[in-house]
Amino acid sequence: MSVQVSYKKQTLLGIIGLIILFLVIELIANVWWFAQINCEFEENEIFQQMDNDKKRQLCVDLYEIKTLGMELVPNQENQSITINSLGFRGDEFSVDKSDSTYRIFMLGGSTMFGYGATSDKTTIPGYLKEFFYRDYEEYDIEIINSGIQGADSFDELNLIKTKLLNYSPNMIIIYDGWNDLRERNSASTIYNNWDSMCKLGKESGMDVMVVLQPIAGFGDKVLTKQEIEFSETGRDYENNLLINSYGKYQKYTKNLENLDSCEMSVNLRGVFDNESVPIYWDQGHVSDKGNNLIAKALQEKIIQLLPKNLPESIQSKQEYETENSQTETQIRYLLSSYKTPIMINNIFSFGNIEKKFVESVIDEQKKTIFETQSKVYNENEISIIIEVLRENDDKTKLLEIKTVNHTTDSNIQNVTYFLKIIKDNEIILSDFFYVEEEIFVLEVSTNNLEEIKIFGDRQYDHSAIIADYDQPVKILGPILENDERYEFVIELRTINDTSNWIFSLNDFHTEVIP
Repeated sequence: MSVQVSYKKQTLLGIIGLIILFLVIELIANVWWFAQINCEFEENEIFQQMDNDKKRQLCVDLYEIKTLGMELVPNQENQSITINSLGFRGDEFSVDKSDSTYRIFMLGGSTMFGYGATSDKTTIPGYLKEFFYRDYEEYDIEIINSGIQGADSFDELNLIKTKLLNYSPNMIIIYDGWNDLRERNSASTIYNNWDSMCKLGKESGMDVMVVLQPIAGFGDKVLTKQEIEFSETGRDYENNLLINSYGKYQKYTKNLENLDSCEMSVNLRGVFDNESVPIYWDQGHVSDKGNNLIAKALQEKIIQLLPKNLPESIQSKQEYETENSQTETQIRYLLSSYKTPIMINNIFSFGNIEKKFVESVIDEQKKTIFETQSKVYNENEISIIIEVLRENDDKTKLLEIKTVNHTTDSNIQNVTYFLKIIKDNEIILSDFFYVEEEIFVLEVSTNNLEEIKIFGDRQYDHSAIIADYDQPVKILGPILENDERYEFVIELRTINDTSNWIFSLNDFHTEVIP
């Protein structure tokens, strides 16, 4: 019996030893793999101000994304990239499209996918989605990122036929040039592919827009020293200098102008011509700012193709009806400082509303002040004050956030905030905001959207949303609901001077109850 027990123990110890050995081998392999990963943007001038750990993580995130042929593997997520259940970068969307939805697919290679973008929101489709939410929020315009690394016009034509048509697109935008040039595709070849995509659009009842993308050295941008190096040393897939194909790109441009089968063709070779700051981090990939500029240029073109009878979304109609029903209340409130409720009823024929109700709607707005703990920086005591002003509809709040120097009794300017809002131990909002003035204003509209939306232009550093007192950053969604408890956790990344980057003013926090 003792021999049998000893044998079992030896077998068990052997199995445990093998498991430990495999785990150690896997750990060493992962460490080795991590060390081998290299992304050009990590050493680029554009990313100089970014924390090294964040740059490394962005690079690792890109290497982790898996593809199957020329499609993304669905359901992937890391710190900066989300691939949804349908295999597209960004948020989920329904396969079935409602009558009020206008669906736009944006197709291209890694530049459209957002290779090097700091988040899903700072890709070209991400910015466009934000612009349309902000400027056309009454319409349900879907912007879907269907970019895939390495795709050229052949791959794009195939993706439209085999995948995108299944999702009932209203418009497809083709963002092309760099990969076809690197593949050494002739001008006639890319023209034929574009023409086929445009004719397919007409047959399927959708608009097709073909866009020729910018490449360093192929436009009139004043290049930085590093960008000049990219333009002179960039190569095609056969290791030939790409700048030698400048003449071929000229032919691409001419063919684009002669493309009659498409609803619109757009030449963006010169989209950065007025920019002197660095935009390219290699010959074709660009910074978040570059993506933002491209998105702005494309928005103007997309608007020209939107149908004049574009239906409003169901949700916006409901919101309009709610807002319309509140108009009387708002007018009464505005006039209450000058007229009594009885006089208002005599001036406006809104129906028989009891005086008791009228008096109730002119209550003052509710204002609550919260303050974080203080920290000492360069012998100055600093804290952050958050004022919450609740509008009469109880769904809209204005947040005024300011960083106070108690030592000098003054407010601090040029502040970059990293703001996290936490509810029930879950981070529901996390983003960077930059404000040049003393007060950072957020306009929060609480509603039943499935996700929280932030609207505002971004600068490049930390991809921070620019906050302006006259044009508050707008946030929509299930956030800051009345009388709920939220924790605000704030880090300060710049103060007083935009070049004064700091990483020691972390973990300012306070509980906020709107």
